[in-house]
Amino acid sequence: MTNNRIINLTVGWSFILLGIAGSVLPVLQGFLFFVVGLLFLSREYHWAHRLLEWLKQWTAKRLPRAYKVFDAAEQFLIREVERMTHEPGYLLRRSWIILAVLVGLGLIGWLLESLVVWLWRLVR
Repeated sequence: MTNNRIINLTVGWSFILLGIAGSVLPVLQGFLFFVVGLLFLSREYHWAHRLLEWLKQWTAKRLPRAYKVFDAAEQFLIREVERMTHEPGYLLRRSWIILAVLVGLGLIGWLLESLVVWLWRLVR
């Protein structure tokens, strides 16, 4: 397995799982995570590529501005994966951002859960 493939599969499936979790949890934006997962998996799986192409065509027809953002995000991810696999130490330098985002999402989720529990007790 090449480094690109390992990163694409690991990050892609992680975002797909976050997208599924986000479809039931109010804290996460499930659709956005799902799309990012598809962006990574479309490099490795034909079914993901087809689904992503359909989503891009649908977006281009109905939401032209969003399509531009979609395309820019795809190009950014391609460049980042290439840099992670070819530039020594780049992945380690970028890992703090990933960790910070995960910690931030965890704190936001904890705060929202605490707020909901507090409101629930207040109402009862």
